[in-house]
Formats: sequence, C-alpha cells, structure tokens
Amino acid sequence: MGRCLIIRSRRITNEEKINRIQSVIENPSNEGLYYKLLEDMGNLKGDYGDYMTTDPINCDVELNRLPVADYELATALMTMLLREDHFSNGSFVRRYRVGQVDAVLNRMIETLAGKKVTS
Repeated sequence: MGRCLIIRSRRITNEEKINRIQSVIENPSNEGLYYKLLEDMGNLKGDYGDYMTTDPINCDVELNRLPVADYELATALMTMLLREDHFSNGSFVRRYRVGQVDAVLNRMIETLAGKKVTS
C-alpha cells in the first residue's frame, strides 16, 4: 500500500495578502494573474453568485456595493469580474482601463488593513 504525503499549507497573514495585492496593482497583467492572486490566497469564490443581489448578475449594480464591501464581498466582486470576462471576452480589460479592477483590489487592501487606501 502506498503512502500519501499530506502537505499543510500555512495560513497567509493579512500583511502578506496586502503585499501580494499591492504587487498586482503595481505590476498589472492579464486576467490570469488576478485568478492566480485569488487562488493563491484562497479567495477565489466558486460561489460568488451567492454574494450578489441581482439575478441575473448585473456587474455594474454589484460594483455599486464596493464602498461598503467587507473582504469576502470584495473578493466575490473580483471573482465576478473575472467570470464576466469568461462570458464576455474583453470585459476585464475594459473594466481595468476605467479603474474598476484596481478599485476592488484597493478595497480588499482597505478591509485587510482596517483603513482607507488612497491610490
């Protein structure tokens, strides 16, 4: 009978998350980088739709909730933007260009740090 190696991943601290998010803000890339960020931090929301108030999901309406979003909602909103691009190719780039992607990332930092982030 073979043996199974179990590797336990350590929990990422808020400070580490902030540093990773800030690095992505400072070094933007394609949507794959943003997926990897959320996955590596354990925050890619497979159930992001459960956090949304519109059905079908209306990204513009949902993004209006960003100023009061907690960390979980902010990560769900980022997942929503990534999933929107899957269904509407190019939407993530358009939202990045108008500042919505960085706004979500900055809100994630704010909630982790417990203070307002200026960009």
